[in-house]
Amino acid sequence: IFGVQVLTAFTGSKNHEIISAANTYAQIRGFAWPAVLVGLVAQSASLGMKDAWGPLKALAAASVINGVGDIFLCSVCGYGIAGAAWATMVSQIVAAFMMMQNLNSRGFRAFSFTIPSTRELLQIFEIAAPVFVTMTSKVAFYALLTYSATSMGAITLAGHQVMVNILCMCTVWGEPLSQTAQSFMPEMIYGANRNLMKSKSCWWTP
Repeated sequence: IFGVQVLTAFTGSKNHEIISAANTYAQIRGFAWPAVLVGLVAQSASLGMKDAWGPLKALAAASVINGVGDIFLCSVCGYGIAGAAWATMVSQIVAAFMMMQNLNSRGFRAFSFTIPSTRELLQIFEIAAPVFVTMTSKVAFYALLTYSATSMGAITLAGHQVMVNILCMCTVWGEPLSQTAQSFMPEMIYGANRNLMKSKSCWWTP
């Protein structure tokens, strides 16, 4: 019920016909958020060691699982948007597991659980603060665009989503540059040529 209320407040009264489908999709995808978070951390750890092949293999496998799952669950089984959500959720869990397994093969205990100390949390905050501000600003901007599009009806909302995907495809070159710059951060934080100021500047690389 709470999810329906939030979606209704966000999409507006003109889009009541998509509330049920959106709520189903969001609820199913929500099961994967722990795996998504762990996967992002594992991916960052691999890139920090300048290992791009491990995450690439995991993401390639996830893409195949997602594509095959979409076809099977949506077209063959007729589950519709719920099938698409389940396929994406499973692919994200598999990708997270593969990236953690990649870290294990390199001698790390990726499946262990530890609580960072206060000093470590403070250091993480000092390094992550710039990227937190950057990502929060991006999310807020795109959320505002989506909110504006939803007020114009379902057809306009669908067109907006298509255009956002085209934008992401045209700007995809920026992400590899950002990830490559961030892969040099560990040696700047803990390496022989330690330079915290330079490591912070990596967060601002486009």
